[in-house]
Amino acid sequence: MTEMSKTLVCGTALVDALMNVPIVPVSGGNVLGDFLEYQVGGCAINAFCAVKYAGASADLFVPVGHGPNADRIAAHITKIGETPRVISGTPDNGWTVATVEPNGERTFIVLPGMEQLMREAWFKHLDVPAYDFLYLSGFQLTNKLVAADMVKVLGQRRSDAVLLFDVAARIQSVDKTLLHDLLKSGGVMVHCNEIELPQVAEGNTFEERVAYLHGMTGQPVIVTLGSKGTYYYVSDADQGIVPGEKVHVINTVGAGDSHCGGMLAGLAQGLSVRDSVSLANRLAAKVCGMQANMLPVTV
Repeated sequence: MTEMSKTLVCGTALVDALMNVPIVPVSGGNVLGDFLEYQVGGCAINAFCAVKYAGASADLFVPVGHGPNADRIAAHITKIGETPRVISGTPDNGWTVATVEPNGERTFIVLPGMEQLMREAWFKHLDVPAYDFLYLSGFQLTNKLVAADMVKVLGQRRSDAVLLFDVAARIQSVDKTLLHDLLKSGGVMVHCNEIELPQVAEGNTFEERVAYLHGMTGQPVIVTLGSKGTYYYVSDADQGIVPGEKVHVINTVGAGDSHCGGMLAGLAQGLSVRDSVSLANRLAAKVCGMQANMLPVTV
């Protein structure tokens, strides 16, 4: 691929209500929180902003509905230089309550909206075979009807295109047959963290699980390891851990999404997998050191 490679980031956008808490309460508990702000978030838009911040180009598609959340999302999409794709006849976009603990760890409560109605027809304007790199979050697969249509749309990609699949936290709720078929569909590069790895791969050890995914996809496997860095596997001769960047962690919201964006930007600009991981680590660390959950689209 060359620096002229085309990248598509598609998915959903939500509004995040961010608040600091001393600790996430247990069931029946009670803590005092400190409300921070409302931010536009969602895996796709966070990843897109990271791609742009890294100096690469990409096309963004996140559906926008009708309501106060949708208005906020549309305004933000316009602010970052894109055109909102408003879907007629749909309700409001969803939102999340995101609690951030002193160590930067975040916990989400998601209240879904029109993104759970996503259908194949919404993507009819996209020329999917034109793209060299595409992005998919596992969150888009948790609704069975949405998942089937998303996989059908992205199944139109070229045989030599790479689909970066960000496994995401609720992968256990995804239909197992659909997930298996996706991983076997060709060109799927799995991106996950240590917790998600055993949820999406078979095997008793870390190495066996990575080998399982690589065997299914024939593509590199990327596993983020928190402050330790990121493990990548291309082949037995090309694997290892790229150390993480040292940063004072303020907020980890959006860090994983930005890591995916860094991977996409690096690969689209012709970097090796290892160098793309290094770029992704830098972007994720930058997000962890910020109060905002996404990078600006320009440096």
